[in-house]
Order: sequence, then C-alpha cells, then structure tokens
Amino acid sequence: MPKKYRLTRADFARMRGFRRLHGELFSLSCGSIPGRSAPGFACVVPARVVARASARNMIKRRCRAVFQRIVDERWPLVYVYYAKKAAQSAAFSEIEHDVSALYARARSLA
Repeated sequence: MPKKYRLTRADFARMRGFRRLHGELFSLSCGSIPGRSAPGFACVVPARVVARASARNMIKRRCRAVFQRIVDERWPLVYVYYAKKAAQSAAFSEIEHDVSALYARARSLA
C-alpha cells in the first residue's frame, strides 16, 4: 500500500461524523478529513472477530489488494473497512465483491 493512502492515529482521531455502510463481510466507515489531498484507507480486523493473527493478516492483505485496484485519486475521502466474522472463511472473489460494492455505494453518496 503506498504511503499516501495510509492513515495515521491522528487521522483516526479526526474521524467524527463519518457515514457507516454495511456489507456481508465488511462495514465501511467513510468521510472526509480536512487537509487530506489523497484518499485514505485502512482495514481493521479485531482479534475478537478473527482469533488467529495469520487469518487477520490475510484478510487485511486481500482487502488492501482490492482497494489498490479500485481507488480513484479524484475522490480524497477516507475509507475504513471493518471486517465481520464472515470474512474469515470468505474467498478472495467474495472479499473483492464486497469491498468493491461498498466503495461504489460510498462514492455514490458522497
């Protein structure tokens, strides 16, 4: 993931009033942070949702790979994907479909 897309702890602290969208495998929190010129992205997979670290990392890698394909530089919004339990047993194609669908819904609302 290129550094310009990464979110810092300060970015997470400024995420107030973001819109939440729900999919089958992920929930998406999206909005804008003043002063950001590039889109921001994060994938959060809590240990209470997926116990094994290797499984959490796999979900994050897959989510990042999909986001890099679909990101549009003209929309400097911040996208934070929160994994649900169903993401643990999902194939890459299912993750790709869910992440892409949530991204499209978020762009249509912005």
